[in-house]
Amino acid sequence: MIRCPLKLETSLMDILINKRHLFKSFFVVLFIASSCCSFSQDAKQDYRLAINYFNEGDFQKAILYFEKLFSEKSDKDIYNPYRICLLETENLKEAEKLVKRKIKKYPHQYHLLIDLGKIYERYSKKEKAEGYYTQALKKINHQSTHQQIQGLADGYEREGMVDFALQVYKQGNKFNSNKLIYNQKIASIYNRMGETKLMIDSYLALIDQSPGYVAVVQQNLSNSIDLLNDTKSRLVLKNELLRKSQKQPNNSIYNELLAWYFSSVNDFNSAYIQIKSIDKKMNAKGAKLLEFAESCYVNESYDVALKCYDEIISTYPNQQNAGRAKSKKLRALKAKLVAGVNISKDQLNVLKDNYERTIEEIKTYFSSYESDKRYINAVRGLADLEAYYIHDYKSAENHLQQLLQSQGISSQLKGELKIELADVLVLKDEVWEASLLLMQVEKQFKEDRIGHLAKFKNAKIYYFTGEYDWCQAQLDVLKASTSKLIANDAMELSLLITDNFNLDTSVISMNLFAQADLCILQHKYAEAEILYDSINSINTYHTLNDDILIKRANIAIRKENFPAAVELLNELISNYGDDILADNALFMLGNIYEHYIYDLDKAKEAYKTILFDHKGSLFVVEARRRYRKLTGNKADKISSGT
Repeated sequence: MIRCPLKLETSLMDILINKRHLFKSFFVVLFIASSCCSFSQDAKQDYRLAINYFNEGDFQKAILYFEKLFSEKSDKDIYNPYRICLLETENLKEAEKLVKRKIKKYPHQYHLLIDLGKIYERYSKKEKAEGYYTQALKKINHQSTHQQIQGLADGYEREGMVDFALQVYKQGNKFNSNKLIYNQKIASIYNRMGETKLMIDSYLALIDQSPGYVAVVQQNLSNSIDLLNDTKSRLVLKNELLRKSQKQPNNSIYNELLAWYFSSVNDFNSAYIQIKSIDKKMNAKGAKLLEFAESCYVNESYDVALKCYDEIISTYPNQQNAGRAKSKKLRALKAKLVAGVNISKDQLNVLKDNYERTIEEIKTYFSSYESDKRYINAVRGLADLEAYYIHDYKSAENHLQQLLQSQGISSQLKGELKIELADVLVLKDEVWEASLLLMQVEKQFKEDRIGHLAKFKNAKIYYFTGEYDWCQAQLDVLKASTSKLIANDAMELSLLITDNFNLDTSVISMNLFAQADLCILQHKYAEAEILYDSINSINTYHTLNDDILIKRANIAIRKENFPAAVELLNELISNYGDDILADNALFMLGNIYEHYIYDLDKAKEAYKTILFDHKGSLFVVEARRRYRKLTGNKADKISSGT
């Protein structure tokens, strides 16, 4: 059954000319709804019978009723089913008469000539058929309406005659000053024909005529060309855009398209050059650069984002965008450092200096800076840097305490700051002070996400300190959290405790494992590795083996030792393929191959394994998205069931 919904004004039966055996029960509702009202009361029953016989494939019986009905005023409603019945029963003479009568009555419906040509094809009169196809094409002139042109093009396309449809649209352009109507159609046909350059030229012609079509053209080009994998077509598009840009140096549209192109192929450095030019041409004073920098940040292209911010700060020092750039620069610097683990002390100090300088500037320029979002974000960022990377816990604590004393901040923000302060206290091994703070937040925001987060972090404190029973009691409540992320984290930690606690031989190992988790939180990776070695020395085989493997893989990733991470993850998958952590390991493996080792075939294999062997995994949705992206964004590349 054909499923696509059609507008009633569209000739519904035309769709079926190429699909003669697929019309079972399709027409009943639509034809009755659109046509019965056109018939007399007596004719309505005949019409229903005709359509029923038609849908059942009993064309001979249907013809008896269609013959009677065709003389009715609404012959347009039964022309197509009647014609198909005649063709299906090889009643070509009557079909020919029918079409000729229709042409005589409606001489301006050019597509009827295609119907006549198809009948002569059935007669094996190829030359005569071609004559009618050509005759229909010649009907297009300066007096032709859009409806006539579109109807004829649709008629050709239904019959698979795309070369004729192309000529129709070209004729339409010839006699119509508004080329926008047909250029998109022409481009679409060129795409079907595999004529990439002609397709691109047609889409770009749209932009030359109307710059407002940029977004439409971008979308169509994205749908037509696999920019990541189709190297040949990608190069054609790049060259055409460069040629257009050079030919129209003052037109920022092509800079915009080039920026889009380079961003689509992850060449953000080249995109930056185009955005910089756009910003200058438009006198945007850094606004375009700021917008592009955000895109770079989201795509983890931090160096290019920083380049944008520096350009804004140096070129427009007294503009509002410069202040925004300074704030966002801190965020990008921080993200860049966090993304890599091997951070030098000099890099950390430079970032700290940037934070402190920004904070002082905000204090200078804003009298009510304490409640200013930029000030609050800068201080929070500095505290995070000091706590997790510089390990200056005291300074981080002081900065957060200062924010908590600020006037004019919301209770929600105070709750968030208390949680961050509690995290710092945990790093200082002041776990019970941290627990008290978290209890305050939990009590104040009992039914909110922030309250659930505080409860989970408090549960983890009990986990770090070996109070597993108390921890488990908190986790049992959190499993029903409205926050899916918190509920999943609670479930994961609960399963870890359930699987490894209360086993006489594992209590010591469990304690060491929890301590190692705390070390990882503190970025003390060497200490964590020592604790894992201690566990293995106590018991050669124990239930924590798979957990240790994935923890060590995470440490290796943070140290940018990707081959070691791959080895550890493969060991987990090989030895614990049916374990609850197997899908985690597969997703991590796919991510490493995709973004760091650049072995896309192995990345696809990892994601595919999740889709087929771990259908209940939380990673299924993201794995499917990544798999489709790597295979050219084709949904049909994955079989049913995924």
